[in-house]
Amino acid sequence: MKKWERFLPHLSFCMLLCLLVFMILDGYNPFMHWLTSTVSKVYIALCCGVGMGTAVLLIVRQYRDRG
Repeated sequence: MKKWERFLPHLSFCMLLCLLVFMILDGYNPFMHWLTSTVSKVYIALCCGVGMGTAVLLIVRQYRDRG
């Protein structure tokens, strides 16, 4: 269980970072049609920000608790 608590914030951060990269790439090349509507783009951007903030806070807390 302890390994999952340490692994999941890092996995969440990496996955959200990839989603953010897809949003940026979709802005440069809209013909790829990764993201179709403006509302979904805003929602995904907010989810990325909240998820990355949560992941960073959990990672920082883990390092502080360790030592």
